[in-house]
Amino acid sequence: MSSNIKRIQPDLHCPQNQLAGIKVLKEQNRLNTDIALIDWDLNCQAGPVASSDTESSPSTEAFKDNIDLSLNKIFNLLKLLPESNLRINSVNLDSKLINKKLSFSLLVNKTAQQLLITLSGELLKVNVKVDLNSRYLTLDGSIALELAGDYVNINDQAKPFLNNDLEINYQSDLNHWQQGELSVNWAGMAGSYAEQAEFRLSSKLQLLTRQAVVNELAVNLKKVKLPLSEQQEWKTGYIKLKLAAPALINLSPELNIKALPLHLRIGSSVLLSKVVRGKSKRIRIDTQKLPSLFMTVSPQGTASDIKADWSLSLLNQTLSGNSSYSGNKVHFDIADNKLSAETLFDSLGRYITEFESVQLKSGEIKLKMSADYDLKTNRGQLLSNLNVLSLSGEKSNILFDGVNFSSVLDYSVNNRKVTVNQDKQQLKIDSLFVGIPLQAVQLDAQINATDPVIQHFKARLLGGRVDFDDLQLTPPGKTIIAISGISLSEVIKYSSYPEIKGKAVLDGMLPLSLNKSGPTVAEGMVFARAPGGYIKVPENTVIKAMSSGNPAFSFTMQLLSNFQFDTLQAVIGYTSDGESDLKVEINGINPTVSGTQPINFNYSHKENILKLLQSLRFNDELVRQIKERY
Repeated sequence: MSSNIKRIQPDLHCPQNQLAGIKVLKEQNRLNTDIALIDWDLNCQAGPVASSDTESSPSTEAFKDNIDLSLNKIFNLLKLLPESNLRINSVNLDSKLINKKLSFSLLVNKTAQQLLITLSGELLKVNVKVDLNSRYLTLDGSIALELAGDYVNINDQAKPFLNNDLEINYQSDLNHWQQGELSVNWAGMAGSYAEQAEFRLSSKLQLLTRQAVVNELAVNLKKVKLPLSEQQEWKTGYIKLKLAAPALINLSPELNIKALPLHLRIGSSVLLSKVVRGKSKRIRIDTQKLPSLFMTVSPQGTASDIKADWSLSLLNQTLSGNSSYSGNKVHFDIADNKLSAETLFDSLGRYITEFESVQLKSGEIKLKMSADYDLKTNRGQLLSNLNVLSLSGEKSNILFDGVNFSSVLDYSVNNRKVTVNQDKQQLKIDSLFVGIPLQAVQLDAQINATDPVIQHFKARLLGGRVDFDDLQLTPPGKTIIAISGISLSEVIKYSSYPEIKGKAVLDGMLPLSLNKSGPTVAEGMVFARAPGGYIKVPENTVIKAMSSGNPAFSFTMQLLSNFQFDTLQAVIGYTSDGESDLKVEINGINPTVSGTQPINFNYSHKENILKLLQSLRFNDELVRQIKERY
């Protein structure tokens, strides 16, 4: 027995909704149905339906009972139906939610034991199997992501990530239809950012309570490459994000995360920077190695009100804090963390050349920070408190002990305008040896947003002290370095001629300029306090050899063998490459050679101060004495 129907239009209000080319054939105990075409406009509203204001949503128990009853009716009906085949050659769905019609074929096969449904289209492929005896449902589906952009609007930046198929599996015992297991898997490329990418999700769904218990969530990226700018690119071997423990998520009335503990791992990475070198302006790639990273994050809440506790492990240290977003307000907080300076510097030495030669003996770092920003009013505040305590150690024979640094920042932002409420930076060093010893070093400064300035500097140096005020560190900067109470004998001790004896107290002023190439001093003045002092150059084999055959030099050394002066003044120049130019004028007498007759002595000397300090730092005996003394 057979029947043919040319067209059916079920709803007069939506004449475009139709079934066409319907053929039904019954052969013995089997029913075969073919439908050539189904066109359906999901945007079209059916005729008005009477509603009652007294209707209310059923209780959870009543809702479950209704579904149970409906399922029992469906399964009882399926048992009564003969073995059947339904084949729909083309189903075309139209909706405002998609840019083009969603088309697929549909095949339904019913036997005495099972119901099989197969949906096949260019975007979607779905296979459904229902065991009519056990009522167990299995659904396997796939979505061709590379075609998703044809159906929904996707920005150009996201399109490269859409490749390969997204695979979906759902299983449920329909005797307990309210429970099911969902898994989602995808593997492909993350555009140009990762050569290999993988996503896995496995969860148990509680449909009545509208909850999901997620047992597995994993995102793996391999050979990651992220451009930061035209000049810089960041690369790492892998990024791994996975669930640390089962997660609990409420799915309705809005997505609400109750627990979602995540672990993030980023492998060792490199920062590649393009640098122009030489007159030829050749581009060279500089490589900066970066350490691996491990982070735990535990978000809770909804998309409009969410908070997360986190911890970050980096360079064998751990920072912890929390973040939140609520009502257009963003909050970020780093708890009061304590770090080992010794461990931190040792770890940094593996990645930053400047830290390789740093050897710390002790030290601790304390950090606390909070930031708030209102996205609606564009107002925010940053509070930061950093303390470095009791650092001691050395770097390339630069010795330091009792280093303490404190930083307090309080910035307010209002429509991109930054107001500095508090900006206090202070550095104190008990003792510092850079080739000459300094004690009681103190530096007070302000970061001043992006224009840092040293407000005051002072230190004990060579028996006296040096200090200056208000040096802007962004070139050009200028200040006057005041020198007071410097001991001439201490100056000579760290000079190129430490065997010379001398005594005087020196004061002076050094005009310091800071430009792009570094610090310079022009026309600096140093002079001896009244009543003056003395200089004694002892006779040694070197001086004897130089005096032989050189009467002028011999006479000069005789004058300086016991030179008592009442005035000494010097003009000092210094360039950014370390070269110094010293011009000294001394007035006095040598009672042994000239009695009371005044002598005017002029002396000029040039030397690279940076190289001199370096040579002093690597003088083993001097370093030993400094370590013992300070």
